[in-house]
Amino acid sequence: MSKDLISIAQNWADHDPDEHTKQQILNLIKNNDLGKLGELFAGDLEFGTAGLRAEIDAGQSRMNRAVVIRATYGLCQYLLKKYPNKKPKLVVGNDARHLSDQFAQDVCGVAMTLGLEVFRLPSRIPTPVLAFGVRHLSAEAGVMITASHNPPRDNGYKVYDHLGAGIIPPMDKEIAELIKSAPMANQIKLTPGWTEIDITDKYHERVSQIVNNSFGQIKVAFTPMHGVGQETFDKCMELAGFDPSINVKEQTKPDPDFPTVSFPNPEEPGAMDLLLKLAQEISADVAIANDPDADRCAVAIPESGKWRVLTGDELGFLIAWWLIKRAELNNSQLKGQMVASIVSSSLVPKMAVAHGLKGATTLTGVKWMGHLDELIFGYEEAIGYCTDPEYVRDKDGISVALRVVELFSYLKQDNISADQIFNRIYEQFGVHLTKQLSFRFDSVKKAIDITKKLITNSPSQIGEFIVEKVEDMNEGIDGLPPTSGIRLLTKNARIIVRPSGTEPKLKCYLEVTTKPGNPQENKAIAKKELDSLADSVHQLLTSI
Repeated sequence: MSKDLISIAQNWADHDPDEHTKQQILNLIKNNDLGKLGELFAGDLEFGTAGLRAEIDAGQSRMNRAVVIRATYGLCQYLLKKYPNKKPKLVVGNDARHLSDQFAQDVCGVAMTLGLEVFRLPSRIPTPVLAFGVRHLSAEAGVMITASHNPPRDNGYKVYDHLGAGIIPPMDKEIAELIKSAPMANQIKLTPGWTEIDITDKYHERVSQIVNNSFGQIKVAFTPMHGVGQETFDKCMELAGFDPSINVKEQTKPDPDFPTVSFPNPEEPGAMDLLLKLAQEISADVAIANDPDADRCAVAIPESGKWRVLTGDELGFLIAWWLIKRAELNNSQLKGQMVASIVSSSLVPKMAVAHGLKGATTLTGVKWMGHLDELIFGYEEAIGYCTDPEYVRDKDGISVALRVVELFSYLKQDNISADQIFNRIYEQFGVHLTKQLSFRFDSVKKAIDITKKLITNSPSQIGEFIVEKVEDMNEGIDGLPPTSGIRLLTKNARIIVRPSGTEPKLKCYLEVTTKPGNPQENKAIAKKELDSLADSVHQLLTSI
């Protein structure tokens, strides 16, 4: 085993085009560090619908130049096979993480060698600008070098298809197979001569056009969380005629080490503390955070003298309500569908149907929504929102931030609070409260095994909740393709349990609903039931 590992590592080092990572591997071989070598050579980094994402380090199981070069070779071979009668266009962008710029150059170099028409966007741009660029330039694909809101040492490689949407099966599997058969990295030539192009102004113009400042000005507290969103957000705000936001100074400039947060994800406890402190100090009307690559957006609102961070679902409710209300105010008619991921709340599709629109659910990930016809709005509870699908068919933290500014301008003009809007929604549709639980185990297999046991030996009761229906998501539910997990339905609750597949953990998505009526009374009832359900699910999953 050790001889095989040394042989694999030596062969990789012999073909590594990067002297730094090459020397790293050679030193590990020299020191016979089988433990570290085993981590770096635990199999090829798996290419999926999210592309590649891992810690930056040497070896086949990490993000590095050799892995990026071989991945791009596989992607380009796929594009050449799919478009045999044309020269495929590839758009390339990158965020501000460690080595992002170098990785983007390597993508361009490989694509040029293989005969693609390559457009390189300016370095350090938001992910939605790349998604916009694919559609704007009528490209066949796009590559964004980003690890989104992952820890500082990570980087990633995200692929977009001709729609400017994240890739879905079977495209990921077909690219993965071609990556496996790619030559070793130093055997793939890197050719200069790609086209440097700046379309950011076009993106700014588009985002500024989907809102207007006719409802007046508000005070906005904002943070890009050490990422690349600040400049883009500022420009869009300016073009839309809104007053500049007041920003968290410590977090406005891109910094790949994310020094003021332990984890650069607005959903993580404590990540928005500096923003909430600023919002309180300046008496802001709303507080907005983007994640580092600005494809996600979190919002906090003032409530009883304090600040409350909205859940991803709550912001989804508000955006859906605002898009419907805005059309009414403009005497225009919305046509199409509003969509939520299957693990998100069930409320937005109901709101859509009640207003003469289509309502639907998709599998987890906005990538699925990007492939739908007549999409008006789609979201996932993990603070990802697609609010301008005609131009960006993916999560876009900048455009939804502008939507939020416009919405809160309207609310301030009419002296209405966000909570009053929630109450109106809940009075009509019933209270919908959601909660996510996460369980970590000692292996990926353990998490998968627990899910299988739930499917084969489903409980008839979870705490006080009688299980009325059990659905194996591996067989497909709601007309959707199969996916891992189980959904259990009770009279007024939903439980979805899904294994990560790549990490040793289970995620549970809970929803409790009430009948329409008094929102204050129903919120109290729903909260009590949700807390009880969460406790019961926790007991169930830790006892299997």
